[in-house]
Amino acid sequence: MNEQGESLLEILDELVDIVATAKSLPMSASVMVNRSELLDLLETARAIVPDQIIAADSVMQDANAVAENARQEADQIRERAHQDSESIIAEAREQASRLVAQDQITIAAKSQATRVLDEAQSKADALKRGADGYAASTLDTLSDELNSLLDQIEAGRAHLAITTEEHDS
Repeated sequence: MNEQGESLLEILDELVDIVATAKSLPMSASVMVNRSELLDLLETARAIVPDQIIAADSVMQDANAVAENARQEADQIRERAHQDSESIIAEAREQASRLVAQDQITIAAKSQATRVLDEAQSKADALKRGADGYAASTLDTLSDELNSLLDQIEAGRAHLAITTEEHDS
């Protein structure tokens, strides 16, 4: 007979084997089986089913617990990845902003430098024109004074020449 430790599938296999190998009744689909043997197997199966259902439930609970833990870990990993990605994106935006600001500062500094150079060149050009104008004016004044002195010198020579002629005669 069967032991209590058999599995439900083994008992069902044995029942199928008994029915398959049983003597058939002539002109019928019915077979002759040993009633007590079948009843013993069915009782054993009935006794095993609750234990195996409990074991299956335990396995299912364990599987559900493992699946829930896996879901929780996946959620945590996904959350960490999301936080990391947000942090990386924020850092990249901040760095891009700094680079843009530095670029804007560089552009502004170059613009300021160009403006200062242009102003300095304009002032230098104005000073040069002023200096050239002053030099021309000074040279004109000096030329006028020299011409006046030359006229005085000529007048003085002419006067000396007249005076010298009068003394010589």
